[in-house]
Amino acid sequence: MSLSNLTKNIIEFLSVFDKVGIATSDDFEHLPNSKHPNQMMKDVKSAIVFVQSNKSGEMGIFEDYFSVIASQNDVVNYLNEFGYDAKVIDSNDSRISFVTMGVKSGVGDISPVNSLVVKGIGLTGTIGVILTNAPLNKTINNNKTCINCMRCLKVCPIRDVANAKGDLDNCACGKCVNICPV
Repeated sequence: MSLSNLTKNIIEFLSVFDKVGIATSDDFEHLPNSKHPNQMMKDVKSAIVFVQSNKSGEMGIFEDYFSVIASQNDVVNYLNEFGYDAKVIDSNDSRISFVTMGVKSGVGDISPVNSLVVKGIGLTGTIGVILTNAPLNKTINNNKTCINCMRCLKVCPIRDVANAKGDLDNCACGKCVNICPV
């Protein structure tokens, strides 16, 4: 099977999500070792990133959990059929940045509060990642998503400077999610 067909079929398996993108090992080149996906999977060649809007407002939760699990399993099993390894990354695993994977895969853009902003979804997206040693085709997103309105930053209780580094573990208010116009 050609890589373009393999990539196309994987994206089709994940059609329950609002946005799907693929980053390749070239995209990981300049990541620090502490956040590089190869610490989770040796010989990682691709990161499959998928985002689903969460209209309930509950941050980090997929609304249709069973469809999410079924879709992820379909992708892992499909890749295994062709001799590739694939691993679903738990959203609580901090060894990689889901936001960085989202940006690298072309799914979205970085917001001033260091969250993933996705066109048509804003900051309401829940992100998932599957790592694989399959050399898939990269998806491209040529348009800048964040409009830099700074609304998210203005309501953020833990940040006052755009893209400041810091501990997001203290953030669960969702104010930025609810105000993003993208």
